[in-house]
Amino acid sequence: MEITDKPKKKRKKINRPKKKPELFVSSRYLEPRWSFMAQDKNQTAYIEGISVKKLAEKYGTPVYIMVESEIRTRLRRFKAAFPYPKLEVQYASKCNSNLEILRIMREEGLNLDASSAGELILGLLADFEPKQMMFTNLYKSEQDIMFAAKLGIQAITIDSIEELKRVIKITDAIEMKLDVFLRVNPIITLGKYTSKHQQYGIPHEYVKTATNIALNSNNVNLVGYHFHGSYIENWNVYLMAAQKLLKLVKYAMDEGAKIRAIDLGGGFPVKYSAKKIFTPEDMGVKFIKEFRKLLKKYDLPEIKLIFEPGKFFVANSGVALVRVVSRKNLGHKKKVITDGSTYAMLPDPLVYKSYYDILPATKMGSRWRQRYDICGCTCDCIDILGKNRYLPTMKENDLLAIMDCGAYSNVMASNFNTLKRPPMILVREDGSTKLIRRRDRYSEMFSPELDVLKIAAPSELKALYNLYRVNLKKMWGISKNGKK
Repeated sequence: MEITDKPKKKRKKINRPKKKPELFVSSRYLEPRWSFMAQDKNQTAYIEGISVKKLAEKYGTPVYIMVESEIRTRLRRFKAAFPYPKLEVQYASKCNSNLEILRIMREEGLNLDASSAGELILGLLADFEPKQMMFTNLYKSEQDIMFAAKLGIQAITIDSIEELKRVIKITDAIEMKLDVFLRVNPIITLGKYTSKHQQYGIPHEYVKTATNIALNSNNVNLVGYHFHGSYIENWNVYLMAAQKLLKLVKYAMDEGAKIRAIDLGGGFPVKYSAKKIFTPEDMGVKFIKEFRKLLKKYDLPEIKLIFEPGKFFVANSGVALVRVVSRKNLGHKKKVITDGSTYAMLPDPLVYKSYYDILPATKMGSRWRQRYDICGCTCDCIDILGKNRYLPTMKENDLLAIMDCGAYSNVMASNFNTLKRPPMILVREDGSTKLIRRRDRYSEMFSPELDVLKIAAPSELKALYNLYRVNLKKMWGISKNGKK
């Protein structure tokens, strides 16, 4: 009897979904304000469920990371904290003017506070309507003023009597109406805060003079008063400013003005460390209660109330990833050198001596072992991202996460040492990512000089750039395979 082997049945290949890593939150390094972060059992940090190693591999380092869910959560918290029907929230675009960030602000129903003609243009590119934007700074050129008038923006903020006279002259010349706010320095002091020495606004004693000049003009329409809030630690400062502005509103209305709003600016505090700060929830209900009392006291209608937060929305929503490139032991002092820089990436520690938490993004479970200075890569001894930071033993290629850096980072960064400023990515709640700003290019950095000096042809620059961007890994791979 002939025995034959039965053909074996082929097993169907089952495409099982990849098992997601089990993530948890450790209290060793992670703070409650970073709810979008966790870590895996291998001590690697995750942002919205994405490994920082994968982010660094895909986008390179250094890189800015903005967390969309955190931005939206903070926007909604702020608006919900103030129970006032005529509340208008404007985003202070100066702190992070990325177009995708502006788009999120517009989607969430915010208006825009622009501090230059350039930011007005960015606002238009992000689909803000002109009437959704205000223009506030210390100086506007004739071209800036004409541009704002022709756009038909909500209003410009006048910072001085000299500027008011310029605006009147220009609007008369072009025969166009322009709504304006007068920015006021109310000369107030509370605790450590004082506006006495600030350069912003018309000193309080001269505001009535400015009001009368505006009311006697043909084309300038006074519609409000503005206060520049900045680095405020006690919310009663806003109440003190509101009282002084509402007195001015009463005066202007008695003189025939149709005032529609007061603007109390920004300056809401952000948590960068363990230091206690007030939150919108601490302020909101109490402030509105007192604000209504002031309206009643001065016999005023329910006018619009404007706030201009900036860093409150984006600072804690930002993370910067840098890579350790070397470690140096200098006696009692230990230094870690990174591929990041205060100049090209994070100017605040350099300019304001600001503190940012720095986490060992690939050693989140390790105990503190050393105290390091975290240094940038430029040829300047003051390029230090953080001093005396307790971290595990750091080695080459370890990743560090610099926290709470979503405001005043990329917008203030420079090309010192001819370094490229980093790219910026947006991480969404579903774990997807989007490149929202690419890394700088040499052609952009050199063009302001090459355009006028005509030293090199574009083809020469391109040849040098192609030489620079040779893929070394690919070359090494060819060499190992013995191919030319």
